[in-house]
Amino acid sequence: MTSLIDVGVSIAVANATTQAFFGTNAWNFFTDGWFGRPSPGSGNSWKLSLNELVMGAIDPSTRLGMSTSYAATSGLTGAVSKNLRDHGAQSLATVIIAPVAGKLIKRLARKPINDINRMIMKPLGVGVKI
Repeated sequence: MTSLIDVGVSIAVANATTQAFFGTNAWNFFTDGWFGRPSPGSGNSWKLSLNELVMGAIDPSTRLGMSTSYAATSGLTGAVSKNLRDHGAQSLATVIIAPVAGKLIKRLARKPINDINRMIMKPLGVGVKI
């Protein structure tokens, strides 16, 4: 069973990964540009969304949402390289530290959550899992 701590760690790792490669968080990467949603989180030459990548693969004249001059000189590889230079170290640290912190939090919270489950939740037939 998945715990809230595992979900939080997964979100932190996803955000760090999309920030490192695409210059934006996971929510903006996956949702910007779809279903009429504007692209506030990925609306410049080096911040990319999934919509821009898909539409750029379908129609290269869209330039992946990049300015004409940036697309002509740098393109997708230039944007990813810039994002890795700007956010790579911080993202790498997050990808390493977040799971370790999640395990530590689980270990520290195990006893209090077990106590809550035993005293309050078990008689009610519900429980909290970490």
